Amino acid sequence: SDPFPKPSYLFCIVAGNLGSIRDTYQTTSGRNVQLEIFSEKENVGKLDYAMESLKRSMKWDEDKFGLEYDLGIYNIVAVNDFNMGAMENK
Repeated sequence: SDPFPKPSYLFCIVAGNLGSIRDTYQTTSGRNVQLEIFSEKENVGKLDYAMESLKRSMKWDEDKFGLEYDLGIYNIVAVNDFNMGAMENK
């Protein structure tokens, strides 16, 4: 049983010919979270700043609010065309 129920909009399906970069983030308690950011293959070289920003924001949440990310993975999709606007999950 999940002690922290998740809203259903946290789950989505993305299809396309995408590339990605991967990294890990170690939480304050020492747990590793797998990070991956997807984009069109021609934009993969632009994702390093996004990955560093993600890790800094996770650290900020821990330092500022004492909140550790509670899932084992964190994925971001950053594409040129997305007809639904932005989605802020979690």
